[in-house]
Amino acid sequence: MTPATRSARNGLLGYAAALGLVAAASLAAIAVFSLVPVSNVSLIFVLPVVIAAVSFGWGPALTAAVSGAFAFNFFLIEPRYTLRIEDPANVWALALLLIVAAIVSVVAAQARARAMEAGRHAVQALALQALARTLMGAADRAGIAQASAEALARLFGAPAAVITVEDDSLAPPALAGGAQLSHADEEAARWALASRLPTRGEAYPVEESRYDFWPVAVSGRPHAVIGLKIADPDLGRPANPERLVEIVGGYLSVALAREAYAAQVMETRVEMAGERLKADLLSAVSHDLKTPLSTILVTLQSLKKFPRRDAAARAELIGLAEAETARLSGLVANLLDMSRLDAGAVVVSPVPIRPAELLARARERAAQALKGRVLEDEIDPAAPALFADPGLTETALANVLENAAKYAPEGSAIRVRFTPRGAEGVLEVADQGPGFPDAVEPLFEKFTRGVQGDGRPPGTGLGLSIVRGFLQAQGGRVEAGNRDDGPDARRGASVRLILPLAPAPAVA
Repeated sequence: MTPATRSARNGLLGYAAALGLVAAASLAAIAVFSLVPVSNVSLIFVLPVVIAAVSFGWGPALTAAVSGAFAFNFFLIEPRYTLRIEDPANVWALALLLIVAAIVSVVAAQARARAMEAGRHAVQALALQALARTLMGAADRAGIAQASAEALARLFGAPAAVITVEDDSLAPPALAGGAQLSHADEEAARWALASRLPTRGEAYPVEESRYDFWPVAVSGRPHAVIGLKIADPDLGRPANPERLVEIVGGYLSVALAREAYAAQVMETRVEMAGERLKADLLSAVSHDLKTPLSTILVTLQSLKKFPRRDAAARAELIGLAEAETARLSGLVANLLDMSRLDAGAVVVSPVPIRPAELLARARERAAQALKGRVLEDEIDPAAPALFADPGLTETALANVLENAAKYAPEGSAIRVRFTPRGAEGVLEVADQGPGFPDAVEPLFEKFTRGVQGDGRPPGTGLGLSIVRGFLQAQGGRVEAGNRDDGPDARRGASVRLILPLAPAPAVA
């Protein structure tokens, strides 16, 4: 049912109800007059006028007033059941009834209109308040546009659309109230944005468009357009729709400006973080790569300058160069692994693998760093297999072993054990070093070191960050804390690699 049909039906119901009220008042007046003949029985006919005015408006109320006067004349004024009046006093009574009823109908109808207008303003205020609250929490342009379109549809009771501009082109429209945009409507929206002028439906410059459009400017440039289908062929356009459209457009403009500013701030933060990351990388690389390179260079120069050194001295120099080369290779490998994580290029190929096998491979890889420390292997060779990528898990475990060796004093023990826990397996590496500081989580960030100052062990601060990245890529996680298996709670650090267990083989 169209709004025009619904309005016409409500109007007819109002007039019918007014006549029905007059009929009821007539029956009541006749009954009262037959029992107690009073002169002011005509006041009964004022009641339907008031009810009709308050309920249906001025037209039905005036109908009730006129029909009530005729009913009073026909049923109660002598001679009864005719429209003739013999007593001149009754003429004045009838005229006074008609005048009073007409005045009451006008006053009551105006009061009704003011009450309805106040109700509309209250509904509009609530809708605008809800829009402002929604726009405060909207995170992107699509959400801002959708909230604005829904508010417009509630305010006008008509189809509404909001279209934003992204990269000098129209974004997909946000629709509400059953709105559907045709090609002509979209063309009218583009014209409104280009000219910065509102357009009317079924009018120049796009007569085929059914929507009125208003451009919305942000910082002097049009960034959105509001569309409303308010040109009803039977009821016409609502009076002064620009007031509400301007209010919603203002909210929309502020929200879009805030979103653009937030995006700019985020972009600036990303740039600053990138610059800070570059600075940290240069600082770490320049310090930690310079030492092994200098050592290798000095060793080679010494071998070249003194070719006749004894075999023991030459072997010592070659061993030193080999150790520094391995260290340099490890630093470069860590940088490459972190680049793979940042680029999302880590390929995971999980297979069942025994924890004892993983430790053997990681121990061999970290052999240079573990020199001077005692590795206590407490892993049962028959322990359940993990379902993990061998290469990634070996790298993670080797990094944890190297990190433990850096901070554990020479001659101390590094304990490695495996514990099944439900559907997961826990590989724990515990050392006897100084332990973690109070805040453990920051140590998993890039280029973060456990000890500050010039006395800190060598490294780029990428080890634990790579460990977390490789485990998360496999559906695992890493936990860290200080050992609590002795009277001194800070008697070393404990790092636990948690990965899923391999499924049990099917029984034939």
